[in-house]
Amino acid sequence: MKLLGLERNARICLGFFPLWAVPYTIYTYYLSLFLIEEGLSSTGIASLMTVANVSALVFSLFAAPIVDRMGRRNATFVFDILSSALPCLLYLISGNIVVALIAQAVSGMNRIMSTGFYLLMIENTSESNSVNSMNIFNVILVGAGLTTPLAGFVVSKMGLLAGERLFLIISLVMMTAQATARHFMVRETETGMAIMRARKRFSFKETAIGFGKTVRYLIKNRNVRSAMIINSLIYVYYTVGTTISLFFTPYFSEHRNLSGVTLGLVGGIYAGGTLFSMIVINPRVRPGQLYPYTIISGLVSILGFILLIICPLNNTILLFAAIILISVSYGALKTIADSLLALEMTNEYSSGLYAISFILSSVLGIIAIQVLQALYSKNPNWLFGSSAILIAMVLIVAIQHRIVQTKTV
Repeated sequence: MKLLGLERNARICLGFFPLWAVPYTIYTYYLSLFLIEEGLSSTGIASLMTVANVSALVFSLFAAPIVDRMGRRNATFVFDILSSALPCLLYLISGNIVVALIAQAVSGMNRIMSTGFYLLMIENTSESNSVNSMNIFNVILVGAGLTTPLAGFVVSKMGLLAGERLFLIISLVMMTAQATARHFMVRETETGMAIMRARKRFSFKETAIGFGKTVRYLIKNRNVRSAMIINSLIYVYYTVGTTISLFFTPYFSEHRNLSGVTLGLVGGIYAGGTLFSMIVINPRVRPGQLYPYTIISGLVSILGFILLIICPLNNTILLFAAIILISVSYGALKTIADSLLALEMTNEYSSGLYAISFILSSVLGIIAIQVLQALYSKNPNWLFGSSAILIAMVLIVAIQHRIVQTKTV
């Protein structure tokens, strides 16, 4: 869990990551309520999430060739500014639906940035560096959620609109600063340099051929397929059913009637439970135990969803207990999903595999959001009912893979 145990690029990337994770977590937690205050409806929220996923799908198609042509280092810097800092500026300019849709569309470039960022951390490194990097990455991302109670206090004092605008200003400054500082400190990976030398110019033909080779490799490799499906499903769950979802905070605000510091506590407890898994449990799990761990965590997660759905509106203790179960299991599942895929990134197909994973998660995400929009309007509890279905699908893949592993042995 120590940054000093990581290799150079991973250490630098993760050292600067809190300057992105903390402001991003805070402003996105209150973003949907901010936009609702500006006149956005629940249908509008679904539209924003759909646009974000469609945009992510489009940029995922070009993520691998762009990262290969520009290099991991340059692509990470350019598309971090465009996908992270620019949306904050747009939300500051206006909170209306048109500007919000543009901001969500721009945020889809994150798929290019993420491909470069992940490869900077794990490419040409040891297996332990890859697993530890992804776990620490998730620890930082989730740990940022511990600041939501403080953010709730700020909102209770300043008001929602003023508070969110303050969060957006801070995010714009900090995200730009960390991207710039990181860029001047990291080094291009050996594989990245070799690919850049080999691909002097962009070619649709070469891109299509490379993509086809990656698809054939994926079809032939069961381990990669299982890892990618689980990773994509967990990413869809992350998008529609966790604190990052634009439906999450309105669910607890409008359906559960929580507000102020109490609403902020929901995010804090969620972050605390997730961190417990990532700090206390996950480091003890060896690579060979990832699939059994997936099955156990998935079952705990579904139990938490059921408890949350049946919990009476005025029972805060039972509500928080359900959130703890959901968050602890999510902490396991997120790291598992990232680690399973990272362990397969050992050859020239790495950028392409990440791109395909992003494409798959975007397509599934678009479908999930459309279904959730229809169900949520009938009963908000479907936010977590749909999450339970996604985790059940993860369980099916993990169990099938485990059965094949056992037969092979």
